[in-house]
Amino acid sequence: MKVSRVYTVLAAGVVGLLLAASVAAGAEEKSRMDVVLERGKLIVVTLTTVPPFAFNDDKGQLVGFDIDIARLVATALFKDPNKVEFVSVSAEGRWPAIESGRADMGVGGTTTYPDRAIRVAFTRPFVDSGISVLVSKKSGIKSLKDLDQDKFTVANLNNPQMADRAKRFFPRAKVLTFDTPSAQFLAVKSGRANALQIDTPAAEYWAAQNKDEMDVLPGLLGASQNNGIFLRTGDFKWWLWLDTAVAEMRTGSWYPQYSEIYHKWFGKNPPPQKFYNPQ
Repeated sequence: MKVSRVYTVLAAGVVGLLLAASVAAGAEEKSRMDVVLERGKLIVVTLTTVPPFAFNDDKGQLVGFDIDIARLVATALFKDPNKVEFVSVSAEGRWPAIESGRADMGVGGTTTYPDRAIRVAFTRPFVDSGISVLVSKKSGIKSLKDLDQDKFTVANLNNPQMADRAKRFFPRAKVLTFDTPSAQFLAVKSGRANALQIDTPAAEYWAAQNKDEMDVLPGLLGASQNNGIFLRTGDFKWWLWLDTAVAEMRTGSWYPQYSEIYHKWFGKNPPPQKFYNPQ
């Protein structure tokens, strides 16, 4: 009888452990989608130094194309564009904020690269970009070939992609490395650097704001860049909803709203919606 009781106690303990493990596994498997809906607001990590994607305006308000896209996502979730909280971070701070669960998703002039996709998941691109060079008019630089001289200095961001492009397109130029696009811009404006490389919309924005001082060089540094919403890996339900939302922005039912935001920040129409031919 004593042995039987021991086995009974052990069996009950094993069952209890299995149930506890099952509950814990269920908690871990809860999608961020459910967390967001239960919370009643969206938490978005972003940069604040990349106009026209995400930046602080003259009144200190966070604005930009990516910010309006995040508000469109909040509208879809809660029928309210203000049901969103933005968490401002540095460029390198984007990934830990998502990995730790501090934010639900991220935007802010963020290009999809394979090495980044090791740390976070990306939706399909919600905007396409390129990489351009913004130069000081005082420099006399008119082309990428002109820039490739040791008397010129280029302001880069602290990422391997910019370092690689500098080696490929203007290997003889000196390079200064900064943590934020705004620091790059100030380096050119102050004369510490003669040029900077950045996403084409940002280069065009700064050139338009400083017509007497700066120009965008013709041509792009390589192929098109794809900017996607990024999120924590391993959450298929949340990724699928966000990816579906992006698809609807680019080519489906949300295209009118997307087009309005695009024209507001870039001053031109977005790539056309997919063509429907009923014949």
